[in-house]
This record gives sequence, structure tokens and C-alpha cells, in this order.
Amino acid sequence: MKGEHVFDFARSALLFTRTLREIIHHLKYSDRVTLARPLGDILKGCLDRETFTGSLIIPVPLHRSRERQRGFNQAELLAARLGLPMNTRLLRRRKNTPSQTGLTRDERRRNLASAFEVCGEIRGTVIVVDDVYTTGSTLNEVARTLKRAGAARVEALTVARVCKDVYLDEETAAEAGVSRTQ
Repeated sequence: MKGEHVFDFARSALLFTRTLREIIHHLKYSDRVTLARPLGDILKGCLDRETFTGSLIIPVPLHRSRERQRGFNQAELLAARLGLPMNTRLLRRRKNTPSQTGLTRDERRRNLASAFEVCGEIRGTVIVVDDVYTTGSTLNEVARTLKRAGAARVEALTVARVCKDVYLDEETAAEAGVSRTQ
């Protein structure tokens, strides 16, 4: 349900604007991996400013076939800039789920049900890193999986947060020829 989160704390460095959407899509789909460095540095600034307590970074995993096709996991590239220990093998995406783009909140939740599994021992507080927070479905499923495996607390850090009103306002402003990008 809306407003119910399994993760304990979440912060995003930026609001998801049309411009940021293009940048993230270039990173993910146009093999522009150099974009991970500035985006990761922005993420690091957010990590330093906010009250994160975790000391282990876990990037949201891609299914191995998608990572093989893309050649990288954008969450790993972003997380590598954070300066904390990172474990890329502790969490695995066992289900090759279709893209979440265009799905409703309920469709996203169903799409991700049981998609992840923990491969090892987990304790304490972890920080999960991803590129975009849309509805929180991915972060919720990851947090549910990590907590079932022993995590005491799951904190989430993303580059961008989709805020429908801001995104729609930016589209309206763009149509009127006014820039609202940050």
C-alpha cells in the first residue's frame, strides 16, 4: 500500500527532472559509463549530508542476463564512488523481471515479488544504492529480502526521486519555454 515501506530510511540526491532522466538513460542505455562518476559524486554528497548509519553498501543487482547485455550495473558504478565497503555478491536478482518503466505501483510490486535472494550472512545496517526511486517497489522488495536474511535496518540512497508534481510542472514549463532544471 502507498506509504508503507519496508526500508527504514531513504534519501535521493536530486529530483527526477527531464534533463536528469536523459542523463540517467544515457548512462544505462547508451553505454555512457563516464556519467557514473559525476552522478556518484553527487550521491556521495547526499550520503555525507544525511543521517545514514549503515557501513556496508549493497547496490541493487541486475539479473545476470541484463548485466551481461548492458556490460555493467549502473547501481554498482554509482556505489563505487561512495567510499564505503561495498558487497556486490550478497544480494542477487534471481528473477529476470521486465523493465519497471511504465508499470503502475501494483504492477511494479507484483513484478518484483521474490525477485531477490541473499547469498551469505547479513547483519546490522546496510545502505542499498540504486539510480532512481519511482514508487519504492524495488527498494521495498530488496529491504524485505535483506531483513528476512538478518539485516537489522535497511537504508536507501538513490540519485533521483520521481516526484510526479515536479516532473509534470517541468513538462508544463518546458511547453511554455521556461527552464526549471537544477
